Amino acid sequence: MGKAEAEAFAEDADRLMALPDASIQHPILTFAPADLVGIATRLRPFLGQLGTTPSKAMPDSHNAGDFGAFLDHAPHIYALTAEEIAEHKTDGHLDVNTVREGAVLICPVKVPGSGVYLGDMHALQGDGEIAGHTCDVAGTVTLEVHVIKGLDIDGPILFPVLDDVPFLARPLDETERTRVQALARKHGVRKVEDDVPVCFIGTGPNLNDATTNGLERAAGFLGLTVPEVMNRATLAGAIEIGRHPGVARVTFRAPLSLLDAKGIGAFARGIYNVQRAGA
Repeated sequence: MGKAEAEAFAEDADRLMALPDASIQHPILTFAPADLVGIATRLRPFLGQLGTTPSKAMPDSHNAGDFGAFLDHAPHIYALTAEEIAEHKTDGHLDVNTVREGAVLICPVKVPGSGVYLGDMHALQGDGEIAGHTCDVAGTVTLEVHVIKGLDIDGPILFPVLDDVPFLARPLDETERTRVQALARKHGVRKVEDDVPVCFIGTGPNLNDATTNGLERAAGFLGLTVPEVMNRATLAGAIEIGRHPGVARVTFRAPLSLLDAKGIGAFARGIYNVQRAGA
């Protein structure tokens, strides 16, 4: 919309933004933005924040390795050391646009009862939230929560909906598997791996550190080496930006047997309709 219409919206910003009764914020509409007039886009809502409560008090916006880095010896009551940030954060502030309806997100638990929280709903966002903001929106969310006893993870694990899985990480369909099995037999390979997509979220002060964090989380959780995870992400996966400057998605096809051993294979089978590896 143009400048005149934007200024009219600014006069009625609270109502037009449908702010919840208990919400205290300054709607962006009060700034009467009218800089990109005539651009059309699509809506694809998701939760910028979905996770569990950190084990030490910190602003929810800083519950991640990139924004959390600003707490390192900060001049206020929420100051933490780098070691404390790494220990206590749960990376609930993802701003990952694939944390949307139908996805499965597995979160670390660092306080009794887990303290599941959610918010920061975005109407849309291109990978990276590269402008430092996007279009927030009010909404209603229904969560189905499962408790996985004894699962030792440091950060979120995501099973995205199939449409959001990178091309190389998508499960092989039956036609592809038939062709692959024939090729394998030709070259003396007796069994083709049963695998499914899985995404490990990594965070850090910058994207290089976030990627390394995601690779190391994946390797540690699955009992693989980091070089193997790197090669799997190259051959059958992708490294994608979650949020700039320091949230990365490390997605690749992982052996179902390893996910089963950790008690999360059923989530992959359900979302990707896979019925192999002893299913």
